[in-house]
Order: sequence, then structure tokens, then C-alpha cells
Amino acid sequence: MKRRRTRRHVGPRLAALSVLLLAAAAAVLLSNPRHRAFYFSGSGSGTVVRPSTSAFTVPAPSGLVRASVAPAPVRAVAVTLPGVHVPTPDREGRVLVPVSDDVPAHLPASGVPLGWELKEFTGDASVELVRNEGRVALRLRSAGTSFALHRDVVLDVRQFPSLAWSWKALRLPVAGDVRDPTHDDQAAQVYVIFPRWPSPATASDVIGYVWDSRAPAGTMLRHPRAPNVRIVVLQSGAGRLETWVREQRNVAEDYRALFGRQPPRLGKVALMIDSNDTHSEAEALFGDLTFSRPGVAGRENPFAMLR
Repeated sequence: MKRRRTRRHVGPRLAALSVLLLAAAAAVLLSNPRHRAFYFSGSGSGTVVRPSTSAFTVPAPSGLVRASVAPAPVRAVAVTLPGVHVPTPDREGRVLVPVSDDVPAHLPASGVPLGWELKEFTGDASVELVRNEGRVALRLRSAGTSFALHRDVVLDVRQFPSLAWSWKALRLPVAGDVRDPTHDDQAAQVYVIFPRWPSPATASDVIGYVWDSRAPAGTMLRHPRAPNVRIVVLQSGAGRLETWVREQRNVAEDYRALFGRQPPRLGKVALMIDSNDTHSEAEALFGDLTFSRPGVAGRENPFAMLR
């Protein structure tokens, strides 16, 4: 979603989001009208549709990956159709988006974990799968760089509105501030992306949940360079540095509050880190993400502590 830039070029977040949305559009959205309707219909009962395979005649692009499903009690296998992935919830109504679809036998393990794709915007990414305090986590480190990991997750957030995850900030960008385009760096960022036809690069809606260095927790704002992007600051400053923090958001409610309409179908999630504006360093750990039905506790993946 982002192009390499000088100080006069567009900000990292706008460019990053643009690249991810363009990738989603080019690889997935142009397949056929029924595919587009599956992704972007904002109407209907709010259930996850299981379309027939005949609706998708284009082979699945390489960026379309299988998402694992939270076990109850045995880990299930997600439904994979040509050209689209439809997550299968467990019996308790949770859909797991793991930090890796397959955990190597030996950790730490450098490189992009299975199930995710990498987009580097400035500098070289530092990505590592680690074990931290008994759990498997994804470690992102930035030294004046900017990059994101992203994967396709297609579901209706009106049916699975609750998004839960844990993150730990280890180092914050010096003077990073989401309110200031010249210092717009954060150590930990989680994005949910809602592609919208026919112009996904500019019309798609994006919500970013961030751990900022200076902006107060609870800050909500429209991105200054991208009117389709809304930012929610969940954590701020170093008060909880080096501590696992559990987050849970009602994405459907956030979407309605931020955009003033019912949410379309979710198409992609992304994890991001950057410190290129502040020319500093940042580091953060991420645990699994879980979408769940209303009233279902988005608790930790029971296998996360065993892998």
C-alpha cells in the first residue's frame, strides 16, 4: 500500500494502505461480478455466504491464503474456494487469524510466516516468529523503515463484529504522533480493510488501531491525506511498554461510528510498523487475531501457548 518516498512524498500510512488495496483489487476483485458482489455487498442478512465454486472461475491468486480456525476442541480446516477464502468459525463462533499457519519446530524463525505476505515501503523488513512468555508471537522491528504484513480474510463483521488480539510494544518511535503527518510513526498497528467496488484503491474503507508514542489513547481521527482511512489510538506512550496488552474492539460498531453507515464485507487485515518519519527505531510483538460473534468471548487461542 505504500511507495518509497522522500520527505516531500505522501505519508507512509496512505501509501501503504493504497498498495495493499491495489493488490487486493488487482488480484481478487477483477475476477467476475459475482466475486465482487460477494466481497462488497453491504446489504443482506449479515451472514457469511458460502458461494458455489462455479461462481469463481479464476484460480486463486498467490496472495489469497488459508486462514486457520480456532479449535473447539480440535483445530478445523477453513473452507477454501477457487478465487476466494471463506473462513469457517468454530462451534463457539470464533474465527482465528493466526500469526502463522504453520509454526516451525525451532523458534525464533526469521522471515515472513506462512499465511502472510510482506510489503516493504522504506528499507528492509525485520520479521521473526518467536516464543515470548510461553506464546508464539510475530516480532516486527523497524530501524527507520516501514513495512506491513497482510493477508486476505473475507467475512461479514456484522456477524463476527468482535476483533481481539494481544500486542506488546518493546520500543516506540521517538516523538511518533499519528496526528502529525511529519511524525506519523507507530510501533504497533492493526488494520482492517473493507474493499469497495469499483474503485478499491480510493473508495475502500480502512480502520487502523494503533499504539502511538504521543497521541492520547481514545483519539479517533481521519487520516489527513486519506479520507477513506480512520485511525483509533488504543494505547499511548511507554506506560505499558514490554507488557502484553489484550485488546478487543467491536469492528462493526467502530465502522458505523467512524463512517456513518453499515459496514461492507471485510476483505483484508494487516499488521504494520514504521519509524521512517522520525528516523528512529521501533519494535513490537503481535499475537493471533480472533473475530467472534456477539456475546462470544474473544479469548486467547488455546493452542497459542502450546505451539
